[in-house]
Amino acid sequence: MTKKILCLIVALIAFGITGWVLPTPEGLPYTGKMALAVGVFAIIIWVTSAVEGAISGIMIVFLLAVTKASSVAGAFAGYANTSVWLIVVGFIMAGIMEHVGLSKRIAIHLIGMAKGDSFLIYWAVAATMALMTFFVPSATARTLLMLPIILGIGASFNAQPGQSNIVKALLYIVAMGGCVMSIGVLTAHVANPITVGMIQNTTGEVVTWSQWFKIGGPPAFLLGFGLVFLFRVLFPPEVKKIENCDAYVKEELDKLGPISRDEKYTLVVFILTLILWATDSYTKLSVIIVGLLSVIALLFPKYGIMSWKDAQSKVPWNVFVLYGGGLSLGAVLVTSGAAKWIANTVFSPLQPLPLTMQIIALIWIVTVMQVLFTGGGPKTTALMPIIIAYAMAIGADPVIFALLLGMNMQHQYLLPVSNMPNVVICGTDHISSKELMRTGFIVSVISCIFFSITALTYWTWLGLL
Repeated sequence: MTKKILCLIVALIAFGITGWVLPTPEGLPYTGKMALAVGVFAIIIWVTSAVEGAISGIMIVFLLAVTKASSVAGAFAGYANTSVWLIVVGFIMAGIMEHVGLSKRIAIHLIGMAKGDSFLIYWAVAATMALMTFFVPSATARTLLMLPIILGIGASFNAQPGQSNIVKALLYIVAMGGCVMSIGVLTAHVANPITVGMIQNTTGEVVTWSQWFKIGGPPAFLLGFGLVFLFRVLFPPEVKKIENCDAYVKEELDKLGPISRDEKYTLVVFILTLILWATDSYTKLSVIIVGLLSVIALLFPKYGIMSWKDAQSKVPWNVFVLYGGGLSLGAVLVTSGAAKWIANTVFSPLQPLPLTMQIIALIWIVTVMQVLFTGGGPKTTALMPIIIAYAMAIGADPVIFALLLGMNMQHQYLLPVSNMPNVVICGTDHISSKELMRTGFIVSVISCIFFSITALTYWTWLGLL
């Protein structure tokens, strides 16, 4: 019996015990219990890689429907989520940038700015992500925008799929470091406005952009840049520096020749996409609508760059199936009441603790609960009402509770389906699911420790605690 078959059997046994052997706790509906059973099954097969990603997505959808944890339509609802289709959009755009040579041209210029030093390139990518955090209101969009550039850098260092530490580190800087930076800017992630909206609906208080940045900005960017050192240690570059960098850059640019019509066209579409993504609060155009428009422009007959037949080969459809199933599971955990029951069960023992220690404990708890959700947005939507109600019940300021914990809802690094940036980097050939979970675990622990210290220092100095 192979190891994978054994792990699959263990997952099925755990699913059966959770769903039908263990008694149903008080306050947990039957649908919630079955959703939890499917969740236990999913976590085991993701952690052990018992089956391929796409197969796990199909199995999750099947179990949600057959156990009646959800309706059949609900089990497939994840595939109607715009985030899933943004994967298709992003990889088509990245594929076209690579096809015309634009991503390599940008990468070569970035290498030139860093003088060929691999560690300086780490910093250049981190700085680019920090700048985009203020202008692009989606961690997913920022990851997708950087993906072709990073792959272009990898090509310059002769990176082999799955073997290049340089590419791995850069992908983690963009996906995980970028998510950390999102904590500090109100408009950088959908979870942040959700928190502010719930605060206003519940208490009537309005949290401004500057107030959010004062509380979350310094720690978020300090940790975000600090992770560059972590990824350098975890993934030391196999090539320290490109020798004779100036000559190398000139030679590579000469090989590419003058910028072509296709590169110019792709660059214009790319820039317009970036502008529209950065101004969506004014244009009211969603990220996916802008992305679809960009794909149409790039694939348009006669004037476009590539045919659909060639473009669709750039899409990791296995990731599409996996993430759709994960989104369905996350939604069912919320709608079935399972997530709310877990939160209420876990939070209640904290009441005797001092306020600061309760905040610290809750930071760790909401981070651990990332295994139940596919993204910071769904987690915030599910848990924030409970956080606010809990604060009111113990006589604490619900605004402070909601703000500090809302900023920590974005710690979603552990699983391939924990958030969209994870999905995107797993869609490349450079990151394996097992490696991502190992790295995500380390980043989760470091983030909890860092923000626990922040609660004892910076947030206390501000008078919040």
